[in-house]
Amino acid sequence: KPAPWRACCAAMGKTPHELMREQMDELMGKARDVPLEEREKALPSFSDPSIDRFHLCGCSPYELLKGTKFETMPQLQRDGFLKERSEALRVQWEALPQEEKDKYGYERELMLLLELLVDEQDRRIAKAKERYERENALVPPIPAETQAEIDRLRGEVKELQAQSEALGEQGEVDESMTAFRKAEALQLQLQEIERKAQPLAGKKQFVDEVSGLVWSSTDNESRIEDLHSGKMYKAWKAIRDKLQELRSRNPPAAGGAGASGGGGGGGARW
Repeated sequence: KPAPWRACCAAMGKTPHELMREQMDELMGKARDVPLEEREKALPSFSDPSIDRFHLCGCSPYELLKGTKFETMPQLQRDGFLKERSEALRVQWEALPQEEKDKYGYERELMLLLELLVDEQDRRIAKAKERYERENALVPPIPAETQAEIDRLRGEVKELQAQSEALGEQGEVDESMTAFRKAEALQLQLQEIERKAQPLAGKKQFVDEVSGLVWSSTDNESRIEDLHSGKMYKAWKAIRDKLQELRSRNPPAAGGAGASGGGGGGGARW
């Protein structure tokens, strides 16, 4: 029987060596074996297909969402997680005039991808909110035995009150007061049972509208702060902030002449 990792390699159509090299590329970059002083000289062009162009633009969802449950969002391609992210190349990109960056159309592509991701995430958040709001509104039923006891006591109280009134009209004052006191005692007993039967405030759950993370009414401030300082919240906050910035500028699509290194012509290439 083949070892699990061999079966995995076979299922992916790769040799163990190829799979290991791919994982090392993803973790450390394809230039990991190149001496540090030579890496900058060997930098690829901005249009090199191995480069994560969204990283150049300052917000790669592949980098931000890597290692989270959002890796499997249908708007993201597996190859995107394997792209190279060179800080040296990004520094060069950031030094370009905006007019030069616009010729590549990368910021336009990023804006369109972020719109798809945010729309999908907002749809998931709305669905989760609807579910939790429905669950939060549910009131646990009173147990059948307790409800039967409540109904019995209510009937007895009503009957004693009617007796007390009838006896009073007949001039039977002492008997009327006795029935009244019995009704009053049962009424107190009934109120105590009803009080205990009221369901305690249960745990309610809420959905964060930025990240889709779920928190509950029993979470303390420290727990909520932890959620807001975590990887997933920061990732979605960065994605939403970048989308807002790009929408305010509405960058053009690719196609302008003169972009050094290629850039390619329109069309999204997530």
